[in-house]
Order: sequence, then C-alpha cells, then structure tokens
Amino acid sequence: MIVVTGEIEIDPAQIETLRAAAITMMEETAKEAGCEFYRFYQDLEHPGRLRVYEEWESEAHLQAHMETAHMAVWRSALAEIDIKSRKIQVLTGAAARAL
Repeated sequence: MIVVTGEIEIDPAQIETLRAAAITMMEETAKEAGCEFYRFYQDLEHPGRLRVYEEWESEAHLQAHMETAHMAVWRSALAEIDIKSRKIQVLTGAAARAL
C-alpha cells in the first residue's frame, strides 16, 4: 500500500473557492483503479489548512492518478488561489495494523 499525506495551507477566505474543486477531485479519484481512499479535510483550528490523505494499491496506480484529467483540473484550481504552503509526502513500505 502507498499512503500520501500532508497539508495545503491557503488563505481561509479562499476555502469556498477551493471546496467545489476538492469535492470533484475526491469523487473522480474514488472511481480510479487502485484508489483505496482519497480525502481532503479542513483543520478545525486553522480554517485555511487542508489535510490530504490517500491510500493507493501501488506506485503505478498513484502515477496513473497524477496523469488524469481531473488532476489537471485540480492543479488549475490550485493555481488560482494563494497557496501559503504545501507539504505532501508519499509513505511506502509500512505494514498496517489495527490500533
């Protein structure tokens, strides 16, 4: 399993501008082969901070995702807003266990 996680920090005043694009991105990505989970979450204490969390079957599925039309639309949406910071990481090789 491949896990992608991180944060995108934007001006809180622009969150509604990004919301529709984020919802579309989640809906379209969920239809992709190899996507096990894909979500954005808004931080309750920092309204301009979005948390990214994804699970993919393989690196090949993640790479295919990066080339989709909806990823291009998402990138365009991000280009239209003021991104203060962006830190996204890919985690590989860890075994999952119930807590």
